[in-house]
Amino acid sequence: MEQSIESYIKNLVRDVIGQNLGGLELQCDRQTYVIANWKMNKDLNETAEFFQKINSSHDVSVVICPPTQLLYPTQLFIKQSGKPIGLGGQNVHWADKGAYTGETSGSMLTDVGCEYVIIGHSERRQYSFEDDELVNKKVQQALKSGLTPIICIGETLGQKSAMQTEQVLYKQIIGALKDIDTAHFILAYEPVWAIGTGQSATAELAQETHAYIRSILRQLMGQKAEGISILYGGSANERNAAEYSAMPDIDGVLVGGASLNAHVFDVIINAFAKGEQNS
Repeated sequence: MEQSIESYIKNLVRDVIGQNLGGLELQCDRQTYVIANWKMNKDLNETAEFFQKINSSHDVSVVICPPTQLLYPTQLFIKQSGKPIGLGGQNVHWADKGAYTGETSGSMLTDVGCEYVIIGHSERRQYSFEDDELVNKKVQQALKSGLTPIICIGETLGQKSAMQTEQVLYKQIIGALKDIDTAHFILAYEPVWAIGTGQSATAELAQETHAYIRSILRQLMGQKAEGISILYGGSANERNAAEYSAMPDIDGVLVGGASLNAHVFDVIINAFAKGEQNS
């Protein structure tokens, strides 16, 4: 059978990485994720309509992260649909419980069926002034609660222009994973300059950055880094998903605005499902 271009690229890069690791056996069966971050969007009726329209059912892991007040209804809609879709929160507090008005604990998330939680999204870093130390505390709480943290990292336009991308990502990763001794997490590279702007990193640029991120993970945890899924998020949509899916270190996408439309979200899922079949 003729080898696809996408498969050829993936195998070529993996061979190079294998040589750089001195012949260590690589774990190349990373899970592919397509995760929807609905942010502060949708009401109950719109949520019900979304699950009536979504059709995709593939080996790709699909996760929906709705606003907090829609978590339980979304779990019910997922069960009703019969589709293998995961549920995630958009934020978690670092404490087990207490006088923290408006916050949500890890146990509250798991209680309504969550398996995942987004941590350190750039919008929270900006509007809620979350720093790397707080992100780390939330990661620890998520793991303690049995949730898979989706840890967001990324540079601003100013940092990108100043050629500080690598320094920023290194600091964010080291900070988020301080005292973390498990590989049970997902990283999402979201260049801040691309979120909600309609701009996006080219697939080649995103791959280069993802490869750098994985090199940091190797420094921290050795070969376990090969099994960690690194997602791209930054105006990911139905027009560029196929290009991202062809890259060896892009293991899926964290989708914002494009995830609000069930048909568009299906197209993105299908792009990564085809990428899985060709790998």
